[in-house]
Amino acid sequence: MSLLLTVASVMLLTCGAYFTLKFRAFYILHPIKTLRSVPKNGVKHMLLSLGGTVGVGNIAGVSVAIALGGSGAVLWMIIGALVAMALKYAEITLGMLHRGGATVYIEKTLGSIAASLFAVLLIADAIVMGGVIQSGAVSEAIHVSFGISYVVSGIMLSMLAAAVFFFKIDLFGLSSVIVPFMSVGYVVCALAVILLNAEQIPQTVQSIFSEAFDTKAAAGGALGFVFTPAMRQGIVKGLFSNEAGCGTAPMAHAASAEKVPARQGLFGVFEVFVDTVLMCTLTAFTILLTGVEPAGGVRTCIEAFGTVFGAVASPILAISVLLFAFSAIVSFGYYGTKCLEYFKAGDTGRSVFLIAYCLSVFVGAALSPAASWKIADMVVCFMLILNTSAVVCSRKEIFTAHNAFYSQMGKYSHKASKTRSLSPVSIKNASPMSDTDINRGSML
Repeated sequence: MSLLLTVASVMLLTCGAYFTLKFRAFYILHPIKTLRSVPKNGVKHMLLSLGGTVGVGNIAGVSVAIALGGSGAVLWMIIGALVAMALKYAEITLGMLHRGGATVYIEKTLGSIAASLFAVLLIADAIVMGGVIQSGAVSEAIHVSFGISYVVSGIMLSMLAAAVFFFKIDLFGLSSVIVPFMSVGYVVCALAVILLNAEQIPQTVQSIFSEAFDTKAAAGGALGFVFTPAMRQGIVKGLFSNEAGCGTAPMAHAASAEKVPARQGLFGVFEVFVDTVLMCTLTAFTILLTGVEPAGGVRTCIEAFGTVFGAVASPILAISVLLFAFSAIVSFGYYGTKCLEYFKAGDTGRSVFLIAYCLSVFVGAALSPAASWKIADMVVCFMLILNTSAVVCSRKEIFTAHNAFYSQMGKYSHKASKTRSLSPVSIKNASPMSDTDINRGSML
């Protein structure tokens, strides 16, 4: 299992770094211009995708990463996120080009067997990650906070999930309400904990950097740090949370009405930033600054929030976990049904899957098997290997779409000519963009 995690980590870093260099990290050097170029049409699809990424991985997953990899895992989460932005931008762009999600472009590049395997893996990921793990975290939080049994929580969650899917509630509209509300509320509470423990920040940051490159568990050598628990857990749990390179995001974004593929891809950058750089980092600092024992799971975060909010921390986290998890349950249910369309399963197949999916929500809440985390990690790693291989093989197609968008990016941005880059060169020689610059793709 450690070997698989290492392979996935290295693949994510190398492929992400490759695309970051090829795209010249324009979204980092020119954040305002990038933000202004984001389309309005695809917001609901982005929120559905973000709902799948901003799940309990932002709470329980971060706790598990710190418990297994130490505080150094936080640094690798952030590093992994920065390079993963380009990878998610690339895969969403590719998904928009093919308008069928990851299964379509995987079939084109790697063949039908690889595409079928990916679809099966994503269905399994939906059941394990979207059903079992999410509901398990919710039932644990509700039990700790309100004393409600795991079985009762499982029944309630599975019935809610069934109501959403079988009554054909607008999943995109539902996500556009839940995701912003839960994200803002959680950020405010986490910032309160961090600010009240601000004096511990320098010591915590020092610990993060010192443990990130600890090679005691490594075999040695210049690349020894690659095999440290901090890197494996930081990269993989960050991937587990933001799902960059896994092929899930293209399934949601492919339904967008946006006509410029790469423009829709900008949402991928935003998703990774919100999910990992913002949410996961805030969770990690609440745990590390408060000094609670990172045993893994939701309880660790409840204890961390409890140092500031006292008895109120439990219900606050319970509500947060419920919203986080349910948004992910909705998103993964959608991914599963999209994969069934690849197999042409029809309405009967869709109904059978949704029944099994709702049952998995009950099972996860009632049993909360710890082994499900390892299964989810394994499935996600295999999905990453398949999807990222297809993305790299389709790089020329992606670069063509990117260059076409990049050359016109200033025209998509409101008042782009007044926007200045944050790069040192452009700050020194700042000037408005001319039409000539826009036509040749200059960003400076």
